[in-house]
Amino acid sequence: MASANFGILATFDHYVQSWSSYKGRLKQYFIANDIDGTNDATGTKRRAILLSALSEGTFKLAADLALPKQLDSVPYEDILGLLDNHFTPKRVGFGERHNFFAAIQQAGESHAQWAARLRGLTAHCGFSNVEEALRDRFVMGMRPGLEKEKLYAQNIAELTLAKAVELAESIQCARAGAAAANTSELFKIAEQKPKDSSARVKCAACGYNNHKVSECRFSNFVCKKCKVKGHLRRMCPKINYVEAGPRDEGDADDATTVTFVCGPC
Repeated sequence: MASANFGILATFDHYVQSWSSYKGRLKQYFIANDIDGTNDATGTKRRAILLSALSEGTFKLAADLALPKQLDSVPYEDILGLLDNHFTPKRVGFGERHNFFAAIQQAGESHAQWAARLRGLTAHCGFSNVEEALRDRFVMGMRPGLEKEKLYAQNIAELTLAKAVELAESIQCARAGAAAANTSELFKIAEQKPKDSSARVKCAACGYNNHKVSECRFSNFVCKKCKVKGHLRRMCPKINYVEAGPRDEGDADDATTVTFVCGPC
């Protein structure tokens, strides 16, 4: 009975996948399943596994690259060489460095993500001091803000990329916490702020809501209904009044008299 294979070797489609990444996974698959030059000296098994894992479009491409030879007759290492030459772009040192130095931190990109993306851009730059170049571009390419200002004030002889990332993230977290605390305090102040009670208290003398009875001009007025001093006819407790205006001719006379004597409240 054949033993089970370890790991999963997915299909490779050059339209959607990176050959360099897939080649690394292929190597790990062979290691996990003890397939190497010792037990597969001719490379026949490795070639069969690789070709069977290619998508239809990628298989046709590999066959075209192998012409005039038939793909199944090309050694495994030669097939790898054909795919390497086709999928691996030629690197120009200054072009790679231009991409590195032109990179800037994107909106929504965390400081850790920004540092990781920069490190990937150094792969073909050939820097003699990669860490120093990474630190410098990390700081200079950051989005404007307090984090960048603080890093610019640091001693360059003591600042490493790791320290720069840590400091930037600490400042960002502190700012976020302070902003949240300030927002919470504003809500508390708004909740504790006393509301104008005069806007909610209905005057028993005239019926309006913008003042108290003690401040009303009509608190000394004599009601024409009950002849009691202290309220207008429409606020008389002995009748059902309509708050928006007078109910009958007496209400109209009352309102006219009030307007003539005292003016609007």
